[in-house]
Amino acid sequence: MKIILFLVMLALGGCMTDDTQSSSGAAGSVTPLTSARYQVTDVDRAVRFYTEQLGFALDVQAGTQLAAVSRGDLHLLLSGPGSSGARPMPDGRAQVPGGWNRVVLYVDDFTALLDRLRAAGTPFRNDIERGTSGAQIQIEDPDGNPVEIHEAPEGSTSAAAGPDATTAAVRYQVTDVDRAVRFYTERLGFALDVQAGTQLAGVSRGDLHLLLSGPGSSGARPMPDGRAQVPGGWNRVVLYVDDFAALLDRLRAAGTPFRNDIERGTGGAQIQIEDPDGNPVELREAPEG
Repeated sequence: MKIILFLVMLALGGCMTDDTQSSSGAAGSVTPLTSARYQVTDVDRAVRFYTEQLGFALDVQAGTQLAAVSRGDLHLLLSGPGSSGARPMPDGRAQVPGGWNRVVLYVDDFTALLDRLRAAGTPFRNDIERGTSGAQIQIEDPDGNPVEIHEAPEGSTSAAAGPDATTAAVRYQVTDVDRAVRFYTERLGFALDVQAGTQLAGVSRGDLHLLLSGPGSSGARPMPDGRAQVPGGWNRVVLYVDDFAALLDRLRAAGTPFRNDIERGTGGAQIQIEDPDGNPVELREAPEG
């Protein structure tokens, strides 16, 4: 909980208000971690969706600006109007919900959960896709952000055995898996966990498991209406780093595209970069100590 409280302080520029709801005391020493950020237009509505329909826990909420929810290893920031993580880019582009970058939830009650979601009127993007790793399908939250529901393999209870019902990940669409792996491992300090040729790779950094879906993978197939899953958008992973300025210098020297200038608040600095396919990665300054 201390970690989540600090996440919200950073996202709001360090200004916690009387509206902040939490079940713990003040934040203390914080260990940097990874998370994902979704843009939402109504934080209360988004919180209800993720807690009531997908089994997330509400960790903290700061009024109508931001909430942090979690499920297993996944920490999801829901950025509403007014939060620093929702500010427009220098060129005026607004950060909007939607796109194809998404969290992936592994569940052991796949069919039953889909029935409950349909009964609740949840929008489905596609039909069930099946592959050797099991079944998967995409739904949308109230703002149109995608969530992938993936069937957990039977008998999988550890990372070594494969994902289980406590596992969460983030999926990015890429056009060249090898190139994407080099970017995340060489520039951002991820570890390569597994790679399946040119179709898919899994990389990780701390609690974050990132799936890089290339052409031909089941997670990159077109929607039933013909829409292609493409890189880009605003849904993104958030990495906390303790060498913020030095890392930015190294990334600039390597020619990495930057989306915006540094945003600063009393809670620290943040900036967005792009991977080789245009997927955003948010870098945040970790607190000293």
